[in-house]
Amino acid sequence: MIINQKRKIKLNGKYYNINVTTYKNNRICLEFINKEEKHELTINLEDVYIDNGRVFLNPIVKKNGLLKELKKKRIIKDICGSINYNYIDIPIAVLNMGILRKFDNYGVNKYLQRINGLEDYYE
Repeated sequence: MIINQKRKIKLNGKYYNINVTTYKNNRICLEFINKEEKHELTINLEDVYIDNGRVFLNPIVKKNGLLKELKKKRIIKDICGSINYNYIDIPIAVLNMGILRKFDNYGVNKYLQRINGLEDYYE
């Protein structure tokens, strides 16, 4: 029997898991999923530079209350700015990788291996 020991986030009365994956350009991708739905918390702006450990948040995260929950759980350390991309303000956030490991340790380890060049991984 496998026991799911991942932490969960509660939003609007539903519980969600946080999954960590990697975009093709080696940027981190955060998803929140449950049995019925799956949404990306981050977006991949391939033609815009961003430092490691920072992500472009999906603008809807700010509107639906999820940003407050991510800060409360300390997954996001800080909103360090925003950019205007195609007339939409995209928030830039700093991730807390240590806390994120409590939500998806396997995904964080795979991401770190990929960006450090320890794994040849192409989808």
